[in-house]
Amino acid sequence: MPYNRYLNKVIRTAHLQDDSVTNAKTAHGLPKFLTFLYDFAALGGSAGSLTMTAEDGTAQTIPGNAIITNAYAEVETAVTSGGSATVALGIVANTDAFVGATAKGSLGAGVVLNTANDLPLKSAVPSTVLATIATADLTAGKIRLYVEYIEGQA
Repeated sequence: MPYNRYLNKVIRTAHLQDDSVTNAKTAHGLPKFLTFLYDFAALGGSAGSLTMTAEDGTAQTIPGNAIITNAYAEVETAVTSGGSATVALGIVANTDAFVGATAKGSLGAGVVLNTANDLPLKSAVPSTVLATIATADLTAGKIRLYVEYIEGQA
């Protein structure tokens, strides 16, 4: 590659705007990341499956043909309930793909879970991420799920 004495040491990563290199702009085989949010204040806590959102509260899915390689769940606000509630995190076709049913007592503020329950797995079609609440309704809680994936072949 020819040397450009005018641009050498001029353009650096410090000049990039935060989050300007999005998943769509990275190479096919590089890991990509999505963050999903369960927030009691926005979604409620009724027993059943609730669709997790992007951090700004908008709908978000894992792309079709994604090979999900890793995920982490971070409990920001402790999960509470008047009963013995459990929470599982997964996708529509596999509701505990990331975290199997976990008792509320294990989901205190600051807890980070390595969520390799059924990973790796391939999402053949775009997949909604779910928080599945069972046994009793929740009364509080906020969980962020960080999903790492690579683009697989169709």
